[in-house]
Amino acid sequence: MLAALAACSKQSDPPTTPSSDTPLVEQLAADPPAAPVEEFRGAFAPGGIAADYRAIFSSNQIKSIAETRQVGASATVQSGEYEFHGARLIKYQGAALGSAQDIELQFDVQGKVLVARAGENTVSAEEISAIRDRAQSLRSHAVAQYAVRGHDQH
Repeated sequence: MLAALAACSKQSDPPTTPSSDTPLVEQLAADPPAAPVEEFRGAFAPGGIAADYRAIFSSNQIKSIAETRQVGASATVQSGEYEFHGARLIKYQGAALGSAQDIELQFDVQGKVLVARAGENTVSAEEISAIRDRAQSLRSHAVAQYAVRGHDQH
C-alpha cells in the first residue's frame, strides 16, 4: 500500500519550453488552405434587360455577381453587384432597376431586409422585389452555365 501511495504522489516532470525549431502553432490549424476562387463571365437578359456579368465562385458555390446592363432605347449603362450566402441574396449595391438612382440593400440569412437605402430615401418594396428576382435569375443562369462549362472541361 505504501508503494501505491508513493507511486501516486510522484512529482510530475517540470514543463518543458519549446525549442526554437518547434513551431508554437501548427500551420494547418492556424491558416486553413484558401478555397480556390474561380471567375465565370456570361451574358443574359432577365426581364428583357440585357446584362454582361462576372460571377465569382469558391468551393463550387457562387459568392458574387457583378453585372453591367444596358437599359432602354438610349442604351444607358448601369451596374450592380450582388453578394450571396448559398442561394440567398445578402447584399446588392448599384443602380436601381426602375431609375438611375444608386441603392444599397442588405438582407440577413433568412431574407429579412436590414438596409434599403436610396440616398436619403428608402427603397420601395417593388424595387426590392425586382432586385431579388433579378439576382435569382442571374444566379440561376450563372450556376447552370458554370456547371455546364465545368463538365465540358473534364
